[in-house]
Amino acid sequence: MMFSSKNMSYIYYHEYFEGLEERREQSGLVYELGGLKSSEDQFRERNKALQDFKFDLSLSPLEHLKHASKGVASFQTFSLETIYPGLMIGTGSPHDLKSKGSIYSGFSFDYVTGLPYIPGSSVKGVLKSVFPRKEDTKDDINQQKMEYIKSLLKPGLSDKEIYGLKDNIFEDNDVFLDAYPTSKNKTKQQCLALEFITPHSDIIKNPIPINCLKVKPGISFEFGFYLKDCQLSDGVKKVTVKQKIELFKSILTDVGIGAKTNVGFGQLE
Repeated sequence: MMFSSKNMSYIYYHEYFEGLEERREQSGLVYELGGLKSSEDQFRERNKALQDFKFDLSLSPLEHLKHASKGVASFQTFSLETIYPGLMIGTGSPHDLKSKGSIYSGFSFDYVTGLPYIPGSSVKGVLKSVFPRKEDTKDDINQQKMEYIKSLLKPGLSDKEIYGLKDNIFEDNDVFLDAYPTSKNKTKQQCLALEFITPHSDIIKNPIPINCLKVKPGISFEFGFYLKDCQLSDGVKKVTVKQKIELFKSILTDVGIGAKTNVGFGQLE
């Protein structure tokens, strides 16, 4: 099936379900695509069209911001690449009508450009999650977080300075932008692939694989920020913008981002 729209957000949440018909069976309401072909075959064709879709990466808002912010020292970007098995983002968004063959999970597509993206709030949340909390100073995990952050920064920083850096990054000055796919060599690129998840919710019944959508391995994402140097409490030492960028890169490559990182998704290099 050829979709008429060039915006994947509209395709995925609207055109993908065009022609859907509702009927009632003993088990409840059933949703299927009408036509000569079976509903499952039609969804299979639509799933292939999603995977074959080429995104116009030049539409990335970060590309425009780079031009608008040229010469602005606080504007910083870096790119990281998805590795196997890929990246799942926005899976909690509704996309499930229990139609056989259809894709079960939601996905994060930018409404305006249609590009897959990682919300800036998610980037901020992942980075903040590995910093220690002042409220849990005696907790073992909190101490491990403290040592982890110290290991990524210059030696000799105190606990107090780490807490001050945390406040500076997440409460005061720094801005976390949405991350978008990017490419040095191509303006249009296929980014999506199907993934089959097999949930084991009932140990007696055989699990039924469900279709999900993911960003395939080998896709570079550009992360953007507005950052400022952090002056530490002694008035002499500081954590520079460059050091913050290296810190963020290290955390993202260590812990990953998105859904199902516990089973390998969302890993970056």
